[in-house]
Amino acid sequence: MNETYSGPEPEDLRPCEPEIQKFEEMHKSFELEHSLAALHLIVDLTPEEAPKHTIREPARKALIPIVAKLNLLKKETDISSEKYEVLNAKYKVLSRAVGMINRNRVDHTR
Repeated sequence: MNETYSGPEPEDLRPCEPEIQKFEEMHKSFELEHSLAALHLIVDLTPEEAPKHTIREPARKALIPIVAKLNLLKKETDISSEKYEVLNAKYKVLSRAVGMINRNRVDHTR
């Protein structure tokens, strides 16, 4: 059997609108709770310091359900690729504010 699973059939997908609304609420809540400007100011941070950082770590954890919602939208709803890309761009703004630690620096470009 060489078939690959590509997800639910189109007729099995849920309407995207309720999930988009939830995503938008989560996005807005993140921006209200976490200062993107303050996050962008964090540039020197070791992997050992990161879990204890009082600004970045709560924001990093708050991204987890947002990206999970984005993944759910793509896999389980009838969202168009255009709408998905708009939401993904919004997520990337948040993700880049939190950044990735690379060589004891926070990279805000990925």
